Amino acid sequence: MGKVADLGCMVCKVLFSRFEPAEVHHIREGQGMAQRASNWLVVPLCTSCHRGHQGLHGDRSLMRIAKLEELDLLALTIEALNAN
Repeated sequence: MGKVADLGCMVCKVLFSRFEPAEVHHIREGQGMAQRASNWLVVPLCTSCHRGHQGLHGDRSLMRIAKLEELDLLALTIEALNAN
């Protein structure tokens, strides 16, 4: 998960073409509310894009603007990991 966080926020890269320090978000696609996803299914997001008002755990407006879903972020993360 540390390597994923080191990639920087994927949403900020798409929207602003800039690096922002990131924390990891567990993909919840297909998971129940009480279930936590695998540590293999994580994406890097900065605090604002992750837990902020417009972020993934907020109203998700940044995700809509970027035209991204959680699985799109996972694909971008895998591509970035393979490029390094």
